[in-house]
Amino acid sequence: MGDLHAPASGVRAALEGVFGPVAAIGDGFVAQRRNCVASGTALTPDRLAGMREIVWQQLGLLPAADGAGIVAAPGVIAGKDRHLEWWQRPASGEGTADGFARIRLNLDPESIDLYDYLEMDWFTIPQREGRPYVYGPHIDFSCADRYVVTMTVPVTDSGPDGEREFLGIVGADIRMSHFEPELLAILRTVPAPAVLVTAERRVVAANTRSGSRAPGCPACPRPGTATSPRSRRSARTAAGSSPRPAKRRRTSSHA
Repeated sequence: MGDLHAPASGVRAALEGVFGPVAAIGDGFVAQRRNCVASGTALTPDRLAGMREIVWQQLGLLPAADGAGIVAAPGVIAGKDRHLEWWQRPASGEGTADGFARIRLNLDPESIDLYDYLEMDWFTIPQREGRPYVYGPHIDFSCADRYVVTMTVPVTDSGPDGEREFLGIVGADIRMSHFEPELLAILRTVPAPAVLVTAERRVVAANTRSGSRAPGCPACPRPGTATSPRSRRSARTAAGSSPRPAKRRRTSSHA
């Protein structure tokens, strides 16, 4: 089958090319909160909004991203059980002078149309497992109605007792129309049918049409590994992911 280390490294580099700018947003989030703690002031939605230039800067480094931002854990933002600071590239002629618009979702816990990200895998798995996470591909109905992968990173900081405190996640929605060709170019270097799948057997990219049969494989590899040539003919690598409910469409903001 040939050496899979080079293509696996290429896939890892492609993912890290997204996670790097996303993690930089997280660094800014931690710094903002530390400044508030040091000055004895609450981290309010208005103070978190001061992060927008950092988000815009990192979005500028991710031309394939539809949007990016911060999704806070309960109580981290003063008076808020749920709060997010998420910016996207809007339709032409909308948004700020920098070309971005803030997403506004219904975060009212009393509303039947609550956008409850506290139960969504792209939030709960980084919180529980303390690692970056890839969800999708999926149609992002609430933001841009595009086919994307959502890539998130947990944000933590030292708490009063010295233990790590979960502050929330930072993330980005990456358009598959941009990301898939990059991954496909890597898979085409594999001299055998190769499919990049998530842990839930969702096909991200394949160098053969037979990749659509990935859901029928007897077992999928763990993230970052490849299957043995004795177990099946195709080489498959995985980027960890799991399904979550589709995002609801935009509505009035209660953030």
